[in-house]
Amino acid sequence: MNTFIITKVILFLLLPPSSLILILLIGFLFAITKRYSQMGKIFIFVALLTSYLLSIRPVSDALIKPLESSFPPLSKVSLNLHNKEKITIVVLTGGAVDLVWLNIRPAPSRASLARLIHGIILYRQIPDAALVISGGSGDPESPDISEANAMKDVAISLGISEKDIVVEGCSKNTVESVKALKGIVENRSVILVTSAFHMKRSVAMFKKIGMNVIPAPTDYKSGQKKITFYSFIPHAENLEKSSTALYEYMGLTWYKIRGAI
Repeated sequence: MNTFIITKVILFLLLPPSSLILILLIGFLFAITKRYSQMGKIFIFVALLTSYLLSIRPVSDALIKPLESSFPPLSKVSLNLHNKEKITIVVLTGGAVDLVWLNIRPAPSRASLARLIHGIILYRQIPDAALVISGGSGDPESPDISEANAMKDVAISLGISEKDIVVEGCSKNTVESVKALKGIVENRSVILVTSAFHMKRSVAMFKKIGMNVIPAPTDYKSGQKKITFYSFIPHAENLEKSSTALYEYMGLTWYKIRGAI
């Protein structure tokens, strides 16, 4: 088992819902013993309470909004200022869905599709821009899928000429993508397209290797809805949002420790 797979397994176990299920199981095991019964009840209570909190919108939004507000959306004014430069639009992949059971090619995930569409919109607005899609497979269960190629297929179907698309399809994570992209974009200005929650970590990694990029965040998860009774009803979407935010905070911490940002 290689380091990449081990890292992914550890992350899955540390993040909800896996971590919460583990705490719950440990709690049940302790609860059926006489000696640790009280501790088991505490574990169960903590797991259930944390599951509830991470599954409601006020908490999930509070976790992810600081990440998404790190950089503002790319405005038309900023875009016009960069129109005279040689621009490369870099779109980072965000996963793909293996559809081999349907005997068709892999499809971009929702995050990948949102990033790609935003990248294509910018590409159409900037004359002579280059479009680069970066990302191999970050899924240990589907290591042979090229997320970048799946996105390239969609881009072509949306009218982008194949000759105008550059694919970097070998990187397994953002660190590898950034290193690979440095040699691809050369001296051109880079507009970086990725999900808003992922932008802070991505920009920091580019800066670490001496590249200043123009952030173009997309795929926002948080909103400005008023807090109502329904906001406190648990929802799987909110749990996913909380898990995504926690993953990013862990990634930022880990990369700082490693010196990658």
